[in-house]
Amino acid sequence: MKPIKIFAPAMLGAAALVLSACGGPAATPSGSAAPGGSSAAPTGGASTPAATSSGWDINEQPRESLAQGGTLRLSVTEMMTNWNGAHVNGNQFDNTQMQAPMAPTYFTFDSGGKPVQNENFLTSYTDEMDGESQVITIKMNEKAVWGDGDPITADDWIATVNALNGKDPAFEAASTEGWKDLKSVEKGANDYEVKFTFTKTYPDWTAIISGGPMRAEAVADANTFNTGWTTLKNEWLSGPYKVESLTADLLTLVPNDKWWGEAPLLDKVTFKAIADDAVASAFANQEIDFLDVGPDPDGYARASATPNTVMRKAAGPNFRHFTFNSEAENLKDVKVRRAIVMGLDREVIAKSDLAGVDWEPKPLNNNIFLPSQPEYVDLGKETGIDYNVEGAKKLLDEAGWTEGADGIREKDGAKLNVKFAALTGVKASENEALQAQNMLKEIGVNLEIVATPVADFTGGKLLEPGNFDITAFSWIGTPYPLRGIDQIYGGSPDNWGSNFARLSNPELNELIPQIAVEPDVAKRNEMGQQAAKLIWESVHTLPLYQRPELVATNGKLANYGAFGLGSPNWVNVGFQS
Repeated sequence: MKPIKIFAPAMLGAAALVLSACGGPAATPSGSAAPGGSSAAPTGGASTPAATSSGWDINEQPRESLAQGGTLRLSVTEMMTNWNGAHVNGNQFDNTQMQAPMAPTYFTFDSGGKPVQNENFLTSYTDEMDGESQVITIKMNEKAVWGDGDPITADDWIATVNALNGKDPAFEAASTEGWKDLKSVEKGANDYEVKFTFTKTYPDWTAIISGGPMRAEAVADANTFNTGWTTLKNEWLSGPYKVESLTADLLTLVPNDKWWGEAPLLDKVTFKAIADDAVASAFANQEIDFLDVGPDPDGYARASATPNTVMRKAAGPNFRHFTFNSEAENLKDVKVRRAIVMGLDREVIAKSDLAGVDWEPKPLNNNIFLPSQPEYVDLGKETGIDYNVEGAKKLLDEAGWTEGADGIREKDGAKLNVKFAALTGVKASENEALQAQNMLKEIGVNLEIVATPVADFTGGKLLEPGNFDITAFSWIGTPYPLRGIDQIYGGSPDNWGSNFARLSNPELNELIPQIAVEPDVAKRNEMGQQAAKLIWESVHTLPLYQRPELVATNGKLANYGAFGLGSPNWVNVGFQS
């Protein structure tokens, strides 16, 4: 199942987040593909380099060593009816992908997911405090222009903030995260200097600055913002490429004659609308140069057999996990939740999910940081709440659950029954339910699998009302792990938001707002580790493993592939001779 919606468009935010209209990391039932099965990957026609230690696998090559020219052929699910990526209806993964080569980019993201200043748009910035307010002043490249040659100025930033800060609800913005925290935005010493004043400290300010502004006339009023983006207008875009043509199923980009930076290498970039079930065939027939395989063993096998193909892999931004409903009768006791964690061999679950793909998964023992991020700490090892069958049995003994004649534990005449909502047709979910069911029998937990339609997941009938005891899906991470922690792990019975575990931790609730405003990086990371430990010990959710980003590419494609938490530099994307 392909991700169908993102929360923060890359042109305006930090990274793509799928399948959610709310803040924070977004939920998807399966990620980019439903893993499962047991087929082995053939050797086929593909070569498969090891994942790079840098965090991405993109065939990094100096631009001077690449050929000038060529066409990069990519695919999307569909063209857009609303091309405004900041609007709720334009906030699509495909839209972000198509606009990336022709959108302002003030910060790119390196192989470790760290923001890197793009001097084509941003020449310098300062970060200062004015009392309790954080003030970011940016100086823009005066050569930067929109597609018709008009300069990008402070007026564009002011109009963008006014459209996205939530003060005028007529603007149907996909997100106001970060923008709503601005006290003011104003022109500085000239038209190319902009001063952003936040109401308080906002450590992740690059997350909203990174995608640059929208053109003022494109967001001049709510009607234009909401309905004025029925097609792509070059005068509203700015990047190394521009639109040459757009049809119902094909977008063709060519180098932008108004571009002021290093010339892009490619003659054309095309995006063809291809149905999900036909993309693998299109790649096998060499109609496209890139295929997002995901953790799909069948897709991996087919792509690997395609001639002149390289399989590229990196640790992806998304991870599988179990959400525990802490209001479910038999999961209210943290000792029971911890025992379940200790009864699950997550390495076995991960390897079963990913059977048939070339990836060695490891259990993910942190709810906030991914193993590919330097701040990651193995909390399973640190807390002892990790796979340990005897330890799990001991915890259940302490909680008053004694083993019955049939091996299932009992307390006050009731069995230790727990229901697992497995999403029908999502192989990962179905497999994880079966694996967990078998493992938890050993500690005396009866895991009852409840077949649940995906429509209940996407339609708000499963997570939001808490119609489950345990369920499994993927969270999508970003380069900003400490941004918006409250969305998943905070909240209260009055408004749980995306806290589908319905678990409120007073210590965590006190810590989260401090993390949100702490400017000192080292201190903030330390506080983030404290929060992660509290989340882990309370068994709010149980991460399983970080999913791989597996892509198949034309063997000559360079500086494009499996990006992990990074992003492409489009002027350097090209082909080797």
